[in-house]
Amino acid sequence: MLVYPKGRNTKPPVEKKIAETILGALVIGTTLAAGPIAGTAGFFIAVGAEHLLFRKRDFSRETKRLQKQGYIALTKTDKGLILKILAKGRERYRQMEIAKLKISKPDHWDGKWRLFIFDVPEQYRSARDMMRTKMKDLGLYNIQRSVLVYPYDCRSALEQIAEYYELAKYATYVETNFIDIDRELRRHFKV
Repeated sequence: MLVYPKGRNTKPPVEKKIAETILGALVIGTTLAAGPIAGTAGFFIAVGAEHLLFRKRDFSRETKRLQKQGYIALTKTDKGLILKILAKGRERYRQMEIAKLKISKPDHWDGKWRLFIFDVPEQYRSARDMMRTKMKDLGLYNIQRSVLVYPYDCRSALEQIAEYYELAKYATYVETNFIDIDRELRRHFKV
């Protein structure tokens, strides 16, 4: 992965976009059509109704890299290449999805607090700590070691994170209108 210094262009490299497109399409079972465009050095990928254009060289390099890393399998046929996602590729795609996960904030707060409570056995400490860190990165506030709070709807994102770390059975999501530290939380979240 390329890392850009601060102040420089922080757009993701073309290869990352190609990898996300390929893995994403294969994970959801979409037919992935790819081929050259006549008269250009371009290469297109059709994912459903979306068509993306990449340089053929970039596409070829990225598919070979994904194959070498064990994310996809490439099979040559008389009609072209067939790409198939492997288990390692599915896992890599899940990692990419969790890494770019965001919680949207509505314009107005509905007055409800969302609590995420978990009681994870010590044997899963590493996963628990990573889950807690990810949730804090998303803006949740720790009111106790295993209780986090957020003012906006975040259920699907939190469930997705708990499932990713395989800790969903140890977690509970609660929505409430009352919490005794309301003033502190309003000040923290500026609501």
